[in-house]
Amino acid sequence: MISFSLSGLFVLSLIPIGAGLQSSDNLVMFALLGDNIILPCDIPSVKSCLSTNWNMAEMFGAVSEVVKAGKVTGPNFHRHVLLKDCSLQINHLVNDDARDYTCDNGSLISNISLQILQLTENPTPGEDKIELHCFLNIYKGLGPCNDRDIRIKWTTEDNTPIYGNRFHFENPTNCFSKLIIIKKLIDHHRKWKCQLTQNDMVKATISYITTVKDGIEEVFAAVGDSVSFFCNHTSSLGMGGNVEWAMGGRPLTDDISREKGRTDAFHVNKDSSLLISEVSALHSGDYQCSLVSTGEQKVLNKIRLHTIYITSNYGPGGDNLTLTCVLTCAQACEKDSNLTWCGSSEYGMQSSLMNANNSFISTLFLPVLPVRSVACCVHREGAMMISKTWRPVNPLQTLVWLAFLPLGFLMCVAAGGLYTYTKRKHNRDRGTEQSSTEMTHVYEIIQDENNDEQLLPRQSRRQAATTTDSFYDLLQAVN
Repeated sequence: MISFSLSGLFVLSLIPIGAGLQSSDNLVMFALLGDNIILPCDIPSVKSCLSTNWNMAEMFGAVSEVVKAGKVTGPNFHRHVLLKDCSLQINHLVNDDARDYTCDNGSLISNISLQILQLTENPTPGEDKIELHCFLNIYKGLGPCNDRDIRIKWTTEDNTPIYGNRFHFENPTNCFSKLIIIKKLIDHHRKWKCQLTQNDMVKATISYITTVKDGIEEVFAAVGDSVSFFCNHTSSLGMGGNVEWAMGGRPLTDDISREKGRTDAFHVNKDSSLLISEVSALHSGDYQCSLVSTGEQKVLNKIRLHTIYITSNYGPGGDNLTLTCVLTCAQACEKDSNLTWCGSSEYGMQSSLMNANNSFISTLFLPVLPVRSVACCVHREGAMMISKTWRPVNPLQTLVWLAFLPLGFLMCVAAGGLYTYTKRKHNRDRGTEQSSTEMTHVYEIIQDENNDEQLLPRQSRRQAATTTDSFYDLLQAVN
């Protein structure tokens, strides 16, 4: 995330302004390691970059050239690009890039301070603690910070401010903050965020995922959904061995490998991840992924699955509704966890939270209908872990639909019968027409034959008449 401000923060002008050079307002920009950023040359009426120079501040007042007379120079030329508007683009930011820059064209100069937000973990924290440091990096380290508009805030993954008895904050300066956490096993693979704000506006955000030795990664899932668990360090499979998944210490299958691994409710993918296609409350529990080779077993990952679901019950006549939300924990639910109703439940009455058999149960009574949707949420230490939304189905509409179902069926049957009758009648008419055509053709053939027969006697009579006449002529000649 990259942002900038026209404030005079952190501008340590190590480059003297020569005679005839007029300085524009100082510009401050924030970025993260690995980002690509564009530093604008804030000089008006720049028509050509042939006279543009970019310089970078070094230690002890030294200066190094980045761009001279419109051409990129310096050792980092492969990461520096001069754009058509004379802006400087820096790709794949590193710590060394957090410096002060100047752009000039011989008559005007523009000052820019580039600062990189970083988040690191203290490798030697106190016993049973996690210590995270968030700070603005200015040229290989923390620089002075005197701007009161800068603040560093810590949040959870869903941007909720962190609070609780096991969290402690230390702020040596406005640009440096420490988050000290009393460690728990469930902090394994948990994400924490550090936000840099200026005048209450977020300018940059960076996150960090903590790793706890022998820790357990928590996963929340809604009943009916699908969920996948990943087995870490599966690159070890190249050395031989099989990956085995177990729930509560019991193997899900006798031998789960890359080629096989199906059970009734589980499926092991080729990457050794475990898929639960349709989650139920019975799937709540602790899962373990292990590498088994030559009789030895190495635990690769531990996952704790909690499930949530909502049931509904309409009263007589469908004029009231009772919703029950159940959070089923793998073990006893954490004391700092809370199950509550959120969303459009202002007309409802919520019962007190009940804890029974590793489950939290909350009931919501809604005497007024209709209800658009209601959500049940799980919070822990202020952060929302999961929410499940219930959407209504009007029982009266369901009854009406059931009432019209037989009628609809009869209509479908009638339509099908009419279509069949029409099709058969069409085929019969077509067959009759074809038979009539064929009989007409036969009649014409017979009629032609009769005509031929009538024609033949006529020709015979003509031939007989001709013969008689010839015989008479012969007799006349004899006479």
